Amino acid sequence: MNLAQLAEKSYERLGERMSLVFEDERLTNTSIGDRAQRLQTAFGDLGLKHGSRVAMFMVNHHITYSAFQALFRSGAIAVPVMFQLTPAELRYILEDTKAEGVITDTTVLFKVREAIKGLDSIKWIAIRGGKDNPQANPPEYSLETLLTHEPAPSFGNIADDDVAIIMYTSGTTGAPKGAMISHGNLVAGSEASFKASDCHLWEGPRRSMSAMPMAHMAGVAIMNSGYFVPEHLADGYGVQMQWFNPEGFMKMIVKHQCQNMLAVPTMLSLMLNHPKVDEYDLSCLKEVVCGAAPLPVEVARKFMDRWGCRIREVYGMTENCAICTQNPMSLPYRPATAGKAYEGFDVKIVDDEGNELPTGERGEIAMRGPTVMKGYYNRPEATAQTIKGGWLHTGDIGYLDSEGWLYVVDRKKDMIIRGGENIYPAELENVIYKHPAVAEAAVVGVPHPIYGEDVIAFVVPRVKDGVTESDILSHMSETLTKFKLPSQINLVDALPKSGVGKILRRVLRDTAAARAAEKVAQD
Repeated sequence: MNLAQLAEKSYERLGERMSLVFEDERLTNTSIGDRAQRLQTAFGDLGLKHGSRVAMFMVNHHITYSAFQALFRSGAIAVPVMFQLTPAELRYILEDTKAEGVITDTTVLFKVREAIKGLDSIKWIAIRGGKDNPQANPPEYSLETLLTHEPAPSFGNIADDDVAIIMYTSGTTGAPKGAMISHGNLVAGSEASFKASDCHLWEGPRRSMSAMPMAHMAGVAIMNSGYFVPEHLADGYGVQMQWFNPEGFMKMIVKHQCQNMLAVPTMLSLMLNHPKVDEYDLSCLKEVVCGAAPLPVEVARKFMDRWGCRIREVYGMTENCAICTQNPMSLPYRPATAGKAYEGFDVKIVDDEGNELPTGERGEIAMRGPTVMKGYYNRPEATAQTIKGGWLHTGDIGYLDSEGWLYVVDRKKDMIIRGGENIYPAELENVIYKHPAVAEAAVVGVPHPIYGEDVIAFVVPRVKDGVTESDILSHMSETLTKFKLPSQINLVDALPKSGVGKILRRVLRDTAAARAAEKVAQD
């Protein structure tokens, strides 16, 4: 089944229903579908064809749902791009994909205009809130004007294996690579995710809260999962924010009495440590799905204890539609685990040569299943290094217990080797988070002339002047062996984060390395 068929079957099965609240605007599933059909016609008039690549560079908005669906119905390929990227970063993706069009908004239009200078592949720009200027080079069109076209009565001949999305990885090692995700990948991922949510056990409406970017795999997954809503939960809906801010997020949860929310670990920390947290009763929450990075056990426990909800950690990555393992609601909570493989998926742990390791031994996590990408766009060598014999090698370090539960230790590239000993930042961060005066923490490695690498910690205190470097070090010394302890602890006001809220370790590594070089120069 392709994504256009999935949406159509959902409309037939559920009829018209309110499916989305964006900020304070309420939308039905059929209104979103109608606008998708109108944009399908409009994009076709602009020359869009099966296989055409179109970049989506915009802040979250409800029209994004229709724009995605219009491209899917056309057999075109959506290239979602985080709106925080610089013009140079955007240009790299536009050049790499040879995108024919860009869908954007007035907020970031200046970046698009800068990025496309001299790019002959771009034939048009569609702008939410913009103005028609067909004489521009390339021509610019108001998205609102394009919505006045007649709706397309049908969609093209789209195979399950056709690419639906090219989504670029963060590029922490080398240039970003575009993961080619097919219609079949996305349908299988959404179906697996919805089955794992045990919706047959839910009674009454199920209202879900999210501020995940629509240019992120999690945002796309939320959109597509809505098409699997069962009949007995048809009166539920999703609540989507333009972007995350802790107080606004808590307000919306309370306003709509949301029982479910999707988050990354940083979001939970920011909510718990917000100065107005006591003003919001979030006891309506039953389930918090958390992924994208390891969740410190202490943060999970504090969040669940405070509001009586259940946290479900999930594990995945862009290259497998963020679907690999998950903690089922129907089983007891297990701290620090990323769960078990989704139904129809396999997970194993391998060494550097690809040999499977025994239970309990740490190695690289590999998985296979219907969500594994087709490959990296125009990167056959990188594809061959990542997908071997149908197994996606994740680049993450973890181990499996005797019952098949996965424990993600850290990113392979984030592991620190000090004097020949492996040190995993997530282990150290879990210890730091247990200190009551800590709001956030991150540990990175930097080059060292004798030991190979040194351990550096960055800590955000809950309140200014509430803790010292020696307090943190003393706290860590109680549970960690000496060789794992940071040689330096930096107290900072905030940690650098990506648009989805993931901590940017490469920025911290650069900062730590610069400080180390400066210290050497002073000495």
